[in-house]
Amino acid sequence: MDHQTPFTRSPANPILTREDLPFRAAGVFNPGAAEQDGQVVLLVRVESVEGYSDIYVARSDNGVTDWKLQREPILEHGIPRWSYERWGCEDARVVWMADDGCWYISYVAYSDVGPAIGIARSTDLRTAERISLLGATNDKDGVLLPARFNGEYAILHRPDAGGYQHIWSAYSQDLIRWGDPHCVLREGYGPVWYAVKVGAGPPPLLTPHGWLLIYHGVKEYSGSMFYRVGLALLERDRPHKVAARTRGSIFEAEAAYEVSGTAPNVVFPSGALLRGDELWVYYGAADRCIGLATARLDDLMNLLEPVER
Repeated sequence: MDHQTPFTRSPANPILTREDLPFRAAGVFNPGAAEQDGQVVLLVRVESVEGYSDIYVARSDNGVTDWKLQREPILEHGIPRWSYERWGCEDARVVWMADDGCWYISYVAYSDVGPAIGIARSTDLRTAERISLLGATNDKDGVLLPARFNGEYAILHRPDAGGYQHIWSAYSQDLIRWGDPHCVLREGYGPVWYAVKVGAGPPPLLTPHGWLLIYHGVKEYSGSMFYRVGLALLERDRPHKVAARTRGSIFEAEAAYEVSGTAPNVVFPSGALLRGDELWVYYGAADRCIGLATARLDDLMNLLEPVER
């Protein structure tokens, strides 16, 4: 563990790059993560050399090396019926919903009218059925929780409301009609590390104390955006309420593949797996490749401090 962070980067980093793909691409990054049939499954964003993005499935026996990419994307842009994905399917997150016996995938549907949050269903993580768009707002970072609350699904998302980019929540009985909005975590102010915007990372992880949320925050330096990572603890039965959070950021771009790339100084966590007492976090690095960082869950929980009510 580095003295500045509870996370340890994998010595195999970056674990997946465009050079590992069986075709030319501009980058592979921002993966959702799941475990299925003894394998780690990543739903990776692949940006083509033309600039469009699709979601592909990659599998590995050990979650680190020897990734096998499915030939066809699980979510492909440009299908005429899905006009709001005309320019891309991006930044997937995935949860297993035990009550429904299926996986739900949330992702950014990108088109000439802007980004929106798409929701899809999969029973095998090989093909997916689209369900809905969350809404018509300029929205990203949609993350479903893997449980229901009073019978309702819950999602975190980050609408851009006149330049304000906070994390909001919404609830739904059918994954189509959403309501009961709450502002969960506000962007910061002045010089703080999340002053420009905040966004949810991987789906929240249920702990004995509540839902552990990994999120990114952005600060601007001389016209450039710098992404860092923080933690928040959401109440178990009311995930729109923050019970605790880290005082500052706990992970940031330092390695060469994080500092230099298509979008420099970006670490973008989007997939996480609890393996024993370790949390494995998969993240996009500089919008070019994928990294893996691990931390003991207890070490992360010990960094949380109660918030003032």
